[in-house]
Amino acid sequence: MYAMSLSSGLFLLEKPAWAVAVAAVGVILGWPFSILAFLPLTFYSLAKQFKQAFLSGAVTSVTLLFVLQALSILVDHCYYQRWTSSVFNLLVYNVLGGGESHLYGTEGPLFYIRNGFNNFNFCFILALLFLGILPIARKKYAPDLLIVISPLYIWLAFMSLQPHKEERYN
Repeated sequence: MYAMSLSSGLFLLEKPAWAVAVAAVGVILGWPFSILAFLPLTFYSLAKQFKQAFLSGAVTSVTLLFVLQALSILVDHCYYQRWTSSVFNLLVYNVLGGGESHLYGTEGPLFYIRNGFNNFNFCFILALLFLGILPIARKKYAPDLLIVISPLYIWLAFMSLQPHKEERYN
């Protein structure tokens, strides 16, 4: 969440290369599935300043992945006595399935709507109503504002489709 806020702020300050670098840090150090929320900002930044945004994202990603994955694999090997990657296992378990995620509780698709209001009160409702406000926003700022608010809609759609929902993962 912090990376999303910082990346959006840097994007609005017209620093797309920094926005993409922070997005890469958020995805790699934070939560891998947040990549979906960073896609609009990253694509728009690449469209604005391809070379700078691509280089900053690539250098940040490769550096973090190499260092952290190598460290993670070595620690996992030390404790599990076999070569494995906890990050890779997380992605396989949650994306490809094969796990028993229903053991930890499942909720219906409206869980995040209720939970969003519970956590963010009226700010959540205002964010959801943004698409209705967009036509009256200044045309100059409308594309940038849409890029910044779109992660909310992407996240809400993606996460609502998942049956496994827990408060601790929010």
